[in-house]
Amino acid sequence: MRRGRGTAFLKIRKRRAERIVLALVRRSFQILRFLPIALSARWAEQLFLTPPRQASTRRERETLSSGRFRRVRAGHYRIATWRWGKGPTVVLVHGWGGHAGRLSLFVAPLTQAGFSVVAFDAPGHSASEGKLCDLSDFVRALQAVVRHYRAAAVVGHSLGGAACLLAMRRGLRVDAAVLLAPLADPEEYTGRFATICRMPVPVRDSMKVRVAARQRVSWERLRLARSAPSRAAPVLIFHDTGDLTVPVKNGRAIAAVWPGSDLVTTRGLGHHKILRDEQIIRSSTSFLARTLLPARGRGGLAAAGGMRLSAGDGKTIAQSLLRSVS
Repeated sequence: MRRGRGTAFLKIRKRRAERIVLALVRRSFQILRFLPIALSARWAEQLFLTPPRQASTRRERETLSSGRFRRVRAGHYRIATWRWGKGPTVVLVHGWGGHAGRLSLFVAPLTQAGFSVVAFDAPGHSASEGKLCDLSDFVRALQAVVRHYRAAAVVGHSLGGAACLLAMRRGLRVDAAVLLAPLADPEEYTGRFATICRMPVPVRDSMKVRVAARQRVSWERLRLARSAPSRAAPVLIFHDTGDLTVPVKNGRAIAAVWPGSDLVTTRGLGHHKILRDEQIIRSSTSFLARTLLPARGRGGLAAAGGMRLSAGDGKTIAQSLLRSVS
């Protein structure tokens, strides 16, 4: 009981601190509106590209401490990585503001299935170098980690899922991918960020120009529902219908254009519980085993019994999963 009250108290304090910071950010734009737009836009860019710090749980820390730590060079940054197990390598890719431990519950099932697992902190996140981070930084870090460990598959959450698809569209060769609540249109979130911060429209537009210039790619070319490779590795997408952070329309838009993809929608998991759901983890592991370890992966989808699923846009893997719970 004491632990429960203490945890609730810490959550209340955290929410209160977040409200204070947001109030200060909003106030800063009220003050900066009397100065040239360029100054406000630069400040907005810094805010937008600064990853929030997310505390790790004891279980996440214990999992990371059991891995083999190594730094991998990705452009200007050294990326913190952890590795477990032996076999074909699966790279876990966290989302914005996350860290390598966020997908730690995937480690044991994947290693037990015969995979080696690698997790890393994106630039500007947790133990990796850098202060700012954009989507192109995510992609470059993922490319470097996949090349270094000769990875066969990727599992990405949210912005990390978008990074996986962008890297694959740019020629990254992997044999399979699992995406959890992937983001389809990164530009949309500049508008959401500007609205939350009560940023003047001219400042928002100038910030978008600055961020695009830093990424060296137009926002149009970052839209994952715009185009996909003519041939691509099999992709399994999980997305919750109640996800308020990255709505399910993102997963549906990606599945509609990405070859070899299947979408499975869930209920009641939102944006973050989807990383901890046992059925999601088992089905992801089974999909990767069926794709990369055929002799070991047969029959694994039956482990999805009891998953809270509804029909998605996929036609093969999704239907197999749905049959297993009917």
